[in-house]
Amino acid sequence: MNRNIGDTFLWTSYWNGIGNCLRCDGATYSADTYGQLAAAIGAEPSDSTGINFTVPNLISSAPANLVPYVVATGTFPSDHPVPVPNYRLVDDHNVGEVVYSSEASPPSGWALCDGSLIPLSQNPTLYSLLGTAFGGDGRKNFALPTVSGAFIALTGIYPNRE
Repeated sequence: MNRNIGDTFLWTSYWNGIGNCLRCDGATYSADTYGQLAAAIGAEPSDSTGINFTVPNLISSAPANLVPYVVATGTFPSDHPVPVPNYRLVDDHNVGEVVYSSEASPPSGWALCDGSLIPLSQNPTLYSLLGTAFGGDGRKNFALPTVSGAFIALTGIYPNRE
């Protein structure tokens, strides 16, 4: 994916099939497997052996019904020695991914997270991920999440269910 290790984003589910990403839920991982992520986020070892580290737990700070993820493998960031979470639009994204942006309007393939009702017939793929978690009747329409300053991906990679 076209992201830096340590970039964070929000998504609409607890699915595990989001490519090279891990949930920001305070879980412990092996530095042997995710050593670059541990370095990128400045993680301290979580046990006396020094081979495990814990990802930040951002679940409680995420907007309702959205889950924070961190990019675990990929390109190591070169612009920051220890990057802070970087919510940004990327070229390679998942349907249903939510990102913060300073742009006034969303680019093609994205929509403003303003709680709008979307006809089911207009975007059945996104509906298969969101259902009526954010509103709508589930027959003719469904609602986008309401997250100030954020966009949701209407197109992109459909994540695998694992």
